[in-house]
Amino acid sequence: MIHAKLAQWLRWLPGAGDLGRQASAAGMFGIQWLQLVGLLHCVQEYGIDFSTTMGASMVPVFNASGDVLLFERLTHRFRGWDRGQVVVATSPKDPDARICKRIIALPGDRVPIGGDFGQSNAVQAGRIPRGYVWLEGDNHAASHDSRHYGPVPVGLLQGKVRMKLWPPSEIGRVTVLP
Repeated sequence: MIHAKLAQWLRWLPGAGDLGRQASAAGMFGIQWLQLVGLLHCVQEYGIDFSTTMGASMVPVFNASGDVLLFERLTHRFRGWDRGQVVVATSPKDPDARICKRIIALPGDRVPIGGDFGQSNAVQAGRIPRGYVWLEGDNHAASHDSRHYGPVPVGLLQGKVRMKLWPPSEIGRVTVLP
C-alpha cells in the first residue's frame, strides 16, 4: 500500500523512475542487511562465541593471556553439563567479566568443605545443591574459583569450550577430563 502510494507520488517528479528504482534497491539492501545482522546475533547468542584468556588459572591448558577460545552455547541445552568440561561463565563476583574454568562437580556431588561461601549458595554437608556446579581452574595456585566463592549457579554458565584458536601453533580441541 505504502509502496504503491510512493510510486504514484514519484511519477510526478522528473527523473523519478530512476529514483524509485534506486530507493527500492536501497530498501532491499537495508532489509537484507538487517536479516544478516539478525542471523549473526542468533548464531552468537545461541550457537558459538569467542573468548580470550586473561589470568593463569587454566595454565597449562591455556596461556595466561592472549589465547582465543571458541565455545558453543547449544549442546548443554540437550545433553546438560559434563564433569571435567572446560566452560566459560559469567563471574559470580563481577557480572561484567567472564571466567574460564573446569567443572569439577555437578549437583549432588560431594566436594571438600573448606571455605565460607556465603548463605545463598552454601555447600551443605559437602554436597553441591541443585542448580549449581563447582568450578576450578587447572592451576590451583593461581585460580580464584569455587574454592573461594562456592558453587556457581548453572545459569551463569555460558557455554562449553571446544577449541583453542590462537596462537596458531596451538590450535586444537579442548579435552574433557574424566
